[in-house]
Amino acid sequence: GANAVRLYGNDLDGDHGAFLDEAQAQGLQVIGGISDLPYLHMNGSCVETNFNCYRQIRDKYLDILKSGFLMANKSYHLAVRTVVLMNEPDLKFTPITKHRQWCKAMVSAVDGLVDAEHLAGVTGPRPNLT
Repeated sequence: GANAVRLYGNDLDGDHGAFLDEAQAQGLQVIGGISDLPYLHMNGSCVETNFNCYRQIRDKYLDILKSGFLMANKSYHLAVRTVVLMNEPDLKFTPITKHRQWCKAMVSAVDGLVDAEHLAGVTGPRPNLT
């Protein structure tokens, strides 16, 4: 049987706490992800800021944390096992002719995610990051 459910993006218009509670009650872990919006599609996306994804990911991930990924004690919901920083990063910024741009996008995204956790006051263990 299944032991995890993979989410490819998060609708930030709702609270995900009830979904995470039910996943945990069913013995499922959740692999959450950040949508393509901050990387490619929103105004001021990473591609529009010379592959600097820090601000975009900090802001979006802070919203994700507030939408149920954090419990009242500021620790991650127990159902959240892994966070996917970017879906298929090798396909997002194509054609990428400068490896430096790709690396800059990934490193600045990690930096933004870590700062979002800091701003949210996250305590306890963090989920895996991929």
